[in-house]
Amino acid sequence: MSTLRASPRHCDHLCPKFQAAMDVLSRPWNGLIMAILAQEGALRFSELRELLSAMGDRMLSARLKELEARGLVAREVAAGPPVRVSYALTELGRGFGEVYRAMGRWGERLAAAGKTRLKARTSRKNGDAKRASQNR
Repeated sequence: MSTLRASPRHCDHLCPKFQAAMDVLSRPWNGLIMAILAQEGALRFSELRELLSAMGDRMLSARLKELEARGLVAREVAAGPPVRVSYALTELGRGFGEVYRAMGRWGERLAAAGKTRLKARTSRKNGDAKRASQNR
């Protein structure tokens, strides 16, 4: 198992607790894995892989091991045959549900702001094109 290392991204002016959370979420796929587990509950590896189809097996396995090492995800092995392995958020990991919902609300505002900016840019371009054609 790999050891967890200190993040090279560190700022003395920000709360260390915030930075600890960002160290988890800034890793590729971690937030998506945790969001799926928060939404769906315990899932087998194949179910996670299906929901994260753009992610390779090795990456999914590595991220699950990392999240397990951090105490955010629990791996449960059910005796077989066949042996079934499932992954679920731990109590600590379930705290991510609050973050997940807050990020969803923020994402809605970002999407709305992006649409507003796109409409403004499009209407400016259309206005510029109209004025240019009138000046010809």
